[in-house]
Amino acid sequence: MEWSIDVAQKSNVFSKIIVSSDGGARNIVLREGDIDVLDNGRAKQFSTDDARLDPLLWHYAEQYPDIELWCLLQPTSPLRTVGDIRAAHKMAKSAKYDSVVSVTPDPCMCWVDNAIGVKGKDHPISTYHPHKRPNRQDRQDWYKENGAIYFTKRYVLEHTRCRLGGSVGLYVMPKERSFEIDDPLDWIVAESITRVK
Repeated sequence: MEWSIDVAQKSNVFSKIIVSSDGGARNIVLREGDIDVLDNGRAKQFSTDDARLDPLLWHYAEQYPDIELWCLLQPTSPLRTVGDIRAAHKMAKSAKYDSVVSVTPDPCMCWVDNAIGVKGKDHPISTYHPHKRPNRQDRQDWYKENGAIYFTKRYVLEHTRCRLGGSVGLYVMPKERSFEIDDPLDWIVAESITRVK
């Protein structure tokens, strides 16, 4: 969380920084004097294992109706830079986009198991057409979300209750800054990346 707070402050693009945690944030925030809002007692419906972030984002948007552009910086994607935030913010402020998501190139030929298919039957689906299997060079414009930066204009949240909607801009980040920490091995890899830098 400290990494995310630090780059958010240094980016100088936010009028408020809200740290939402169901515990563990108090000491960090006390060391960071210019955090505007802290919710260190996140409501129970937003603190369960299966809670989604979009309803939480709308929860705060309802509390601050004067904020027209919202940003979500997930602490599990800590390797974003100040420059990344500023560049994504510039995209988000333009009239061209209603929301912006950070992504990284990934030509992965992925499958989703137990997807609801035709006539309600469960079967795996792929991100490509199996009969027209694309070569790697034909997948240069394939990306995956890296969880680092989401910008959303208020009217998108209001109408869709989702962080992404309308005209979505892709802010492309390199692989070394797109690492997500989801388990102990990821933590080790992320620490190794920061040591190399």
